Amino acid sequence: MTEKVLYIAGTGRSGSTLLATMLSRQPAFLGVGELRYVWERSLGQNQLCGCGRPFRECTFWGEVLTDAFGGYERADEMDVPALARAVDRIRHVPALAFPRLRSRQFATGLRTYAGILNRLYASIVSVAGGGVVVDSSKDPSYAYVLTTLEGVELSLVHLLRDSRAVAYSWTRKRRRPEIHWEVQYMNTRPPIESALLWDQHNVLLEGLVRSHRRSLRMRYEDLVADPEASLQQVGVILGRSVGLGNEAAPTSWFVHSVSGNPMRFDQGPLKLKLDTEWRDKMAPGQRRLVTAASAPFLARYGYLGS
Repeated sequence: MTEKVLYIAGTGRSGSTLLATMLSRQPAFLGVGELRYVWERSLGQNQLCGCGRPFRECTFWGEVLTDAFGGYERADEMDVPALARAVDRIRHVPALAFPRLRSRQFATGLRTYAGILNRLYASIVSVAGGGVVVDSSKDPSYAYVLTTLEGVELSLVHLLRDSRAVAYSWTRKRRRPEIHWEVQYMNTRPPIESALLWDQHNVLLEGLVRSHRRSLRMRYEDLVADPEASLQQVGVILGRSVGLGNEAAPTSWFVHSVSGNPMRFDQGPLKLKLDTEWRDKMAPGQRRLVTAASAPFLARYGYLGS
């Protein structure tokens, strides 16, 4: 059986949690958050699930891991983070994209990792009673891994946001509510590092979008300005009706997400407002530096001059 997975790809701070939340409030969409990190952050650190419970106390994930692997303990024993590090990295994208470049060891590791992911996605759908899994892990290398899964029908959204807004967002200090045992804050990055990462991710995702037929490119700014049209585009690549008029009642929201922006814990009505704080508060020198470092893609995606 083939499971439908919608992967939201891009750079951090691009609005992936917003899009995933909008979709998970639709009937038959399962917004699981950043599933790439379920072993490291959820199993390993017992961070909060989107439902508000520590991961190992969440009934949903307990049923999923039991169905897929025989329970938490068996999942722990698999040491998936070590397996992922061997195949799921930016430097491995050429081998992920072109099978002839894979060594025997790499191909064996990739098959093992892909098999584990196949079981995980299948169990999510089974325990939830059906639906499209919305994975907002974002990382390009993980997107390439997902293209190798035989048990997954993958659809891809390449989500963009102005590199200057992304760079500014990476400098803001925000608490991580999923770290429930102490006070921790989200990682920060220097603006130039954010700009170069933005360039790198977009280069890698450009190739994937061109080669994958169930894919689209979407700007965060357009999603907020016209959410109905944006969701309808997602529906086109999935072959089903998606739109604001289809939003599910609050009691049916799917809330079992792992990792991601703190907004995933919000259960009230969504408030769509374009975040433009960077325009007023980003230091002029930093803004010029990020613009220069990412100018070709800013022009390509319609951001220069804005």
